[in-house]
Amino acid sequence: MRFLSLIFALLAHPAFGQTQTPVVDAPRPVVSQIVTLGAAQTRSFTGTVEAQVTSTLAFLTLGRVATLAVATGDTVAKGAVLATLDQVTLDEDLSAAQAALQGATARGLFAQQSFDRVQELAKRGVASSAQQEQALAALDTAKAGVVAAQADLARATDAASYSALIAPMDGVVTATLVDPGTVVSVGTPILTLAGLKGREAVLDVPPESLSLMHLGDGFAVTGRGSAAISGQLVRIDPSAGTGTRSRRIHLSLADPPPTYRLGSLISARLAAQSLSVITVPQTALTGAQDAPQVWRVGEGRKVARVSVTLGAALDDRVVVTSGLSAGDEIVVRGVNALTEGQTVGAAISLIGDEGAN
Repeated sequence: MRFLSLIFALLAHPAFGQTQTPVVDAPRPVVSQIVTLGAAQTRSFTGTVEAQVTSTLAFLTLGRVATLAVATGDTVAKGAVLATLDQVTLDEDLSAAQAALQGATARGLFAQQSFDRVQELAKRGVASSAQQEQALAALDTAKAGVVAAQADLARATDAASYSALIAPMDGVVTATLVDPGTVVSVGTPILTLAGLKGREAVLDVPPESLSLMHLGDGFAVTGRGSAAISGQLVRIDPSAGTGTRSRRIHLSLADPPPTYRLGSLISARLAAQSLSVITVPQTALTGAQDAPQVWRVGEGRKVARVSVTLGAALDDRVVVTSGLSAGDEIVVRGVNALTEGQTVGAAISLIGDEGAN
């Protein structure tokens, strides 16, 4: 009886009246976001309006600049004479070359006659072989002198015809680089001429923004006091500017109004249709700086690390060029407290995060 009473007493104890259940970790609450493909907001870039075609003009001969008929800012027509060399000096060079050719021709004629005479004497047995060789050498020298004099005359003739610098197109003089009286050699820059047809916007862009741009992208270009016009990226300079990491880009302008004069300031921003990119908040990134990762929510709301490739930083967001697709759900807050395969709770979005990417 005492044994049965003890058993009943133990069964009546509360610890024997409850069922032991295993402890299950609750899903961890996180803030997540659905990745979408959309337009990223980028900064505006300032630049200037320049001509699509700019030429640096030079003379094709050596001489002294006699006249410079234009100044910076002048508008000139195709075929106009912009500068001239001293024609007197060029004419003197031409006359000297003509006289040199006449002298060389006379010496060549005399050398030919002397050679013929020695040949005749040799046939009679009067002239020696040494005399024949000497006469032949003199004839060859005289012929070479004639050829050289003819070349000098051709150069002098060309130089005389190159004494005028002619405008190759309708344009505006953007700079004059010498003064009258200056002695210039072949190829010395005299002035620069910007074509009147075609305008482009030239801007310097930092490398982090350049990663968003591709040839053919559209831009909205705005000049001071003018409505925005469209531009298209047509060229990216291959190297960065001296002392800076920025790169120069060139935008062709569609029908610029008269207010878009050469040298006028403009601002440009990538058009929305050119910015279809995936961006994520900086807070979503985890892992090493050179191997960034994000937590992607998968089946059963279990998280897994995903390596991503980053592009340009845009304020508090960053462009993802690979690793994610539109529709992926990623964790954007609480990333440092997660483990591989951990279950997370239902999606919680912060106000202002929706539609940010």
